[in-house]
Amino acid sequence: MKLSGNYRFDTPQERLWDALMDPGVVSQCVPGVHSFKSIGPDHYEIEIALKVGVVLDTYKGYLQLADKEAPVSYRMIVQGSGPRTNMKGEGSITLEPLEDGATTLIFDGDVQVTGVLARVGQRLMTTVARGRINRFFECLSSKTA
Repeated sequence: MKLSGNYRFDTPQERLWDALMDPGVVSQCVPGVHSFKSIGPDHYEIEIALKVGVVLDTYKGYLQLADKEAPVSYRMIVQGSGPRTNMKGEGSITLEPLEDGATTLIFDGDVQVTGVLARVGQRLMTTVARGRINRFFECLSSKTA
């Protein structure tokens, strides 16, 4: 599943970068997060609840931030699993400052899902993912205003 897009934040690039690098802010904004623990520099253990169609389960996994170029860009590498489901993916985040002091966040990623969730929720996964991404960005926007 490929996901890409952009989101405008009415905040300076550096402030947005700082929020994205703050595990406390990120954990408050990830929809369905149960746990978000640092296990090393730029490595996190995560647990989230995810509902796709009739499937509602808790998934555990890892998130790594890589290739950081503050305050411009970084890559995220994720992997996780839940009941009879496995996920792995990679994405990039780029922050572009705007002349009015705002910032555009550009994201691009690809996630592979196998198992029960892929079979049961295949048609709904993109819609659910986009909704969760929008909720994350709305929360992040409120935290950086």
